[in-house]
Parts: sequence; structure tokens; C-alpha cells
Amino acid sequence: MCVSAALNEFFVPIQLDVDQARDMVKKFRVIWTPNINLMDGDGNLFYHVEGWLPPSEFSAMLMVAHGHHFLHRENYSKAEEIFHTVWDKYPRSGFTPEALYYYGVCKYLESHEGEDLVEGWQVLQRYHPQSSWGIRSSIV
Repeated sequence: MCVSAALNEFFVPIQLDVDQARDMVKKFRVIWTPNINLMDGDGNLFYHVEGWLPPSEFSAMLMVAHGHHFLHRENYSKAEEIFHTVWDKYPRSGFTPEALYYYGVCKYLESHEGEDLVEGWQVLQRYHPQSSWGIRSSIV
């Protein structure tokens, strides 16, 4: 799915001019642009990324953010599905380790079985052990 299609299907994109929207710059502590803040319908921030991304990374980031949306709403099965899709579609993305980390978290939160967390994190350990997310999951 291209970036614009994903944005329009799953999000309501709003672009602000940082020189004109100083109150928003202050509210979201914008230091650098692009500055992407993903919020729910109530205006609660659930994901943030700063800096330019090529289209494939931007698409992977949007999917991870979409997974976080469902995770924060405690819809663990939907979040798990989305995080697994990131692994399937973008196995080499810089956002894939995060998706695999939260894939394991969602599996555990849904089942409360430790082996579900371990199973998810073992994939992360196998393919992305040196990523910050691999390091965070290295307790398994």
C-alpha cells in the first residue's frame, strides 16, 4: 500500500505550518521537522516520529503506529495482527524490531501466558538482536 493510500485509509492527515501554528509547536515540543504525531479521536498522542523517512519506511512506520492505536485501545488481537503484518511486509525495515517486540507483548496481554511473549520475542532475537528492541527483549 502506498503512503498516501495508507494515510487516507487509516488516518486523518493534517499538515501544519510550524511558523504559523506556534501553539501546536509548543504543545507537541517540535524540535525538528518533519514531526509526525499520531493521535486518537480524542487528541491523545499514541505515536511520534521525527525526521524524514523514505516511502517504504514511512509505510512500515504507519503500520506500527496503527498497531499501537489498537494496542492502546486494548484490542490486542487486532494490534497483534498488524504488528505481524509489518514483519511479513517489511522484514528489513527499521520499524520491524519494534513491531516484533509489541507482537510478543500483544500475544502475552491477550493470553497471559509467558510462552506467548517468549515466542514473539524469540523471532526478534533471531532476526534483529542488535536493535534497541532486540536488546530490550534479551531477557528471554
